[in-house]
Amino acid sequence: MRGSTQALLALAMLALFADPALANKFETISGGVSGSFRLKRAFVEQMLLWGGVGFMVTSVLAIVVPHTNPAFLNYANWRLSAIVLAVIGCILLVSYLLL
Repeated sequence: MRGSTQALLALAMLALFADPALANKFETISGGVSGSFRLKRAFVEQMLLWGGVGFMVTSVLAIVVPHTNPAFLNYANWRLSAIVLAVIGCILLVSYLLL
């Protein structure tokens, strides 16, 4: 019980310290501070690119990893998993290219 209380306290402190630092980075009303639009756009571009690459890598891993263990989550539906992951990865990468 004591460890979980300390973990919750540490998480609350982290949230209190991180929130003011992020508040100035992303403006929500109109253009905000000069250059904030470029920061937001660069952040979204990076997230789309890395998200798309991550989904494509996991799609390849869903095919490459051996499917011999019945306790493995991807034992029976690895084809469908690979297709879904590839489609999501393609959507993210196309969004990155169109942004």
